[in-house]
Amino acid sequence: MLKINTRYLSILKHRFDEQISESDILAWLYNFEEEDWESALILLNNICYYSEKRCCAILEYGLSTILKECSDLPIFFLPIGGIGKSGGVMAYYIKKIMGKPKVQYSFVADINFKYNNIPCAVVLLDDFIGSGNSAITLYQRISVNIPQNSKCFCLCVAYMEKAENKLAENGITILGEKHLPAFTSRHSVFGYPPKMKRIRNFALKYGELLYKKKQYSPGMKLYIGPLGYANSQSLVCFEHTTPNNTLPILWESKKRADNQENWVPLFPRKLFDRIKNDSFERMKYQWASISQKLNYGTIHRLFNDYKKNTLHLLGLLHCLYYNRSLAYTCVLLEITAEELNQLKQNAIEKGLLTEIGLLSEEGKTIYERIKKEEFKVDSLVYYQINVQNDVYLPQEFLGLSRN
Repeated sequence: MLKINTRYLSILKHRFDEQISESDILAWLYNFEEEDWESALILLNNICYYSEKRCCAILEYGLSTILKECSDLPIFFLPIGGIGKSGGVMAYYIKKIMGKPKVQYSFVADINFKYNNIPCAVVLLDDFIGSGNSAITLYQRISVNIPQNSKCFCLCVAYMEKAENKLAENGITILGEKHLPAFTSRHSVFGYPPKMKRIRNFALKYGELLYKKKQYSPGMKLYIGPLGYANSQSLVCFEHTTPNNTLPILWESKKRADNQENWVPLFPRKLFDRIKNDSFERMKYQWASISQKLNYGTIHRLFNDYKKNTLHLLGLLHCLYYNRSLAYTCVLLEITAEELNQLKQNAIEKGLLTEIGLLSEEGKTIYERIKKEEFKVDSLVYYQINVQNDVYLPQEFLGLSRN
């Protein structure tokens, strides 16, 4: 078996903001044949990972550009996607960055919103723009209501070059960090063509075990192929999610075509894949069940039902215990940033969090005890079945006699 320098794994873990462990990296490597491990590690070293702090810094820079250009215009922000989606979380970050308003701005959820026929700045929000289709679709639905002489922007953390071109054709300026396809013939992150082709062949070899490449035909719809949605060849990953434009070998968890075993993702898209071994929904119910059976006053008082708020509180404890970001927590619990603030206030009132929103000693103790009981061999949630050795046979059954 090939030996891997543990120091190298430690460096990779640090690059991913300590959200990926060395064991996670090793588990992912075992998807591949040993002869391909070097290519896998080269690929991994070129991943562009965005932590919450980095996301906010990029959004702040893009926002400053908009404010300079539109200082005399009212600004309307439109998150791309629904409740709990990344666009909504980006909106929360924008609110924090704006602080005390120096300009007139508001957030719009209704695509039929009326802009009072006054020129303004319209800003579409999301964390990642890949093909640009989602942004264009939203823009086309609202453009009929946008006043003349208005300016339109798309503010994001990261975007692909082809999305920039598509948005520009519709008069939309995109702001964020630009990314090229990983295996472009010029300016590839993997360097000169022979090395780039080696990593590309590696990504194709294993990507086709997850998503087959389709034969092109005019007018065919975009699809997820071995190199990502719409052949984007993205290497972008976020702490809270991974775009499907990114190489599937990094995020997919489906059965592979060669041996029908589940692929082990390193940056899962599906949230339950981010919680090892089981779905998050099932785990929340299990935690609630355990907490009810613990004869421990406070636990029994706080978690004595399976209501939505109870399960959200347990999920909040989980995320704070592992120092998860606001974006990760919102997407995991499928709530908005505003709803998360309300949930935190509820947790503060119950003594689970401190006044500044950190995990309190009581909250930490409760979570650790629940997790401890969860992994006990003799679970508290256990029902014993008494087996009867004697079998009773009636003399008569349905009018028929044994004799």
